Amino acid sequence: MQKKTLLSIVVCFTMTTLYAQKTEPADTLKGQTLDEVVVAQRRKLIKNDIDKLTYDVQHDKTAQTKTTLEILKKIPLVTVDGQENIRVQGSTSFKVYRNGHPDPSLSGQNLKDILKAIPASTIKRIEVITDPGAKYDAEGTTAILNIVMMSSSKLQGLSGNVDVSADHLGTTQFGTFLTTKFGKLTTSISFNQIHQNKRQSESDKETNYLYAKTGEQAINNVHYFTSGLIHMGDFSASYEIDALNLLSTSVSISGHKADINTDGSTDRRDKNNQLIYYFNSKTSVPKNSDYSFGGRFDYEHKTHLAGEMLTISYMLAATRKHDIQRQEYSNQINMPVNYVAFHQDNHERFTENTFQIDYVRPFGGHHTLESGMKYILRDNSSRMLMDYQGAIPSVNSEFKHTMGITAAYLSYILKAGKWSGRAGLRYEHSYMKAEYPDGSNSPFHTNLNDWVPSVSVQYKINDSQTLKLSYSTSINRPGISYLNPAVISTPTTVSFGNANLISSRRQGLMLAYILMTERLTLQLRPFYVCTNNGFTEVLYEQNRKDVSTYENVLKERAWGFNSYTQWTPFTGATLSLIASMADKRISIPSSQIINKGVGGEIYFSWEQELPWKLILEADVGGEYGNRIYNAYAIEGRYFFSNFALTRSFLKDKLTITIMADMPFRKYYTSTYRTVQGDYTGYERDVSNIRKFGIRLSWSFGKLKASVKRAERSIENDDLVGSKKK
Repeated sequence: MQKKTLLSIVVCFTMTTLYAQKTEPADTLKGQTLDEVVVAQRRKLIKNDIDKLTYDVQHDKTAQTKTTLEILKKIPLVTVDGQENIRVQGSTSFKVYRNGHPDPSLSGQNLKDILKAIPASTIKRIEVITDPGAKYDAEGTTAILNIVMMSSSKLQGLSGNVDVSADHLGTTQFGTFLTTKFGKLTTSISFNQIHQNKRQSESDKETNYLYAKTGEQAINNVHYFTSGLIHMGDFSASYEIDALNLLSTSVSISGHKADINTDGSTDRRDKNNQLIYYFNSKTSVPKNSDYSFGGRFDYEHKTHLAGEMLTISYMLAATRKHDIQRQEYSNQINMPVNYVAFHQDNHERFTENTFQIDYVRPFGGHHTLESGMKYILRDNSSRMLMDYQGAIPSVNSEFKHTMGITAAYLSYILKAGKWSGRAGLRYEHSYMKAEYPDGSNSPFHTNLNDWVPSVSVQYKINDSQTLKLSYSTSINRPGISYLNPAVISTPTTVSFGNANLISSRRQGLMLAYILMTERLTLQLRPFYVCTNNGFTEVLYEQNRKDVSTYENVLKERAWGFNSYTQWTPFTGATLSLIASMADKRISIPSSQIINKGVGGEIYFSWEQELPWKLILEADVGGEYGNRIYNAYAIEGRYFFSNFALTRSFLKDKLTITIMADMPFRKYYTSTYRTVQGDYTGYERDVSNIRKFGIRLSWSFGKLKASVKRAERSIENDDLVGSKKK
């Protein structure tokens, strides 16, 4: 079926292309009067720098009809699969910034929905920061996506955009963006709301595990669905005091509410297939709310020396999470616990204050020094109540975690002819303190010191070819979900955090070759990464329960390559191919767990201009091989296909897009296989993947200005295991 689908796509596009490019035979002579002759030169949309790759969204004419998530599919090193999962350089460990600084609304599990709500027409460029240098926090990520909004001009007035979309499953989306400029003051405001119908998430999941020590088998079947409401708002303003001084500020808020329901059954049998226990379960999460809010302020001062700049910044980021879960059991046979239901009430609070100063000084025409200092104060707290209906007493636990980070960096950049290079060193001191207001444990504190070097060298072979070699080091710090020692127990599982986790370190080496010509862009990136004390989820069986916690015991070695190709064979057609392969080995030496495999991704995209100003897009692709998920499991393979037909009206003010996701397959099956540890088996998820939808976008006003941003601002990108991550 997949081969036939791909063949049909190729034939369809070939015929369409020939029709769109149809000309008279060469031997036919005709007289014709030309009203106007336009000689067009194709603008290069991709730029490669020593530390990042930039995609010029502003001059991509298709961006006027796309969302930010859709435009990401066109950016080198970024992949968006059929389930709208985003990867940068083949990894999900990345950060998304807005205008050079972290934004709480662009974090968490709802990132893809948020990016779908931002019109690409409001974006100037997207930067893929592949080698974050010393000026960034000691990372915590393999890359950074920096979304830079449109730069300002001297025009006065107002402009805006309204975007509405819906699909046949009942999910709707509304978004609006408004910009005004009066004199030296520019403001922008945006609001987006997404309502997810439960049909969108309805799925069936089967879990089947075999336990090595006893030969017992556990089978779990669950039917679940989720309806949710996401809303986001952002207000930004900038004031140009004069040509050398700029004040900018922003406030953002986002929220997510979900109603989650599941029905399932659990069956456990011994090695002779004799029943040990059985029960049905019903879970409801009537309250699952997740709110983020924050703000920042930047003062930027430039001097008459081109490139010299001082920036003073402050940022507040906060999240509040509250969820209530109820689980009831029925039809019990030999129930493994002495309660019939439980009620879980969980609160999490995260607050972060950041103060930062950055200074940039070029000298000698070829040299630049970057330096800065930073202080971050983080306050995490959680409170959880587990109320068991039965003989087990209720559990009420509280945990507080405070972290203070003091950092300083120095970076040197050299540009001399065909050569350019960057070397930097960052020092970070972390003070972590844990407290237990419920008295369950004794408080403790620890101090960590980290030196983080980085270096990159780039050689410009000619005007179209570049070669770059880079080495980087990064660290990760644990978030509250990794640290919280509160024990959550169900009839089949036990989970808890580890308050003794320390920062982990990751090192990487990368070589990149980039070719950019008038019609062809090619990038090849072999890489190698290693980790010796990474965070990992530790899984084992105890008393017929699956236990999970976290430790600093992960060792990882991986090598492979990423490639990106974009080709314009003729005017009106653009073909893109993204491919990757990785040979990965992950181990937990203390448990003698070793997981290794080779796998990768292939994504193909075709964009074709058709008669009557229509634009047809097709995306097909999938993942292959044994892709290592963690020390215990591998991810399964899958295939996807998405199509869109777009037409603009009223002088391109109104744009209508008809979309079809997986039109040739109604259900999608994903498989997650556990191949190492105390138990092995699979989790198989079957969901409704086919979707047809329509989107209408209306632009109004003539203002081309948008809020100016400080060229440098705050980036906090070191934290994992929290909402912020």
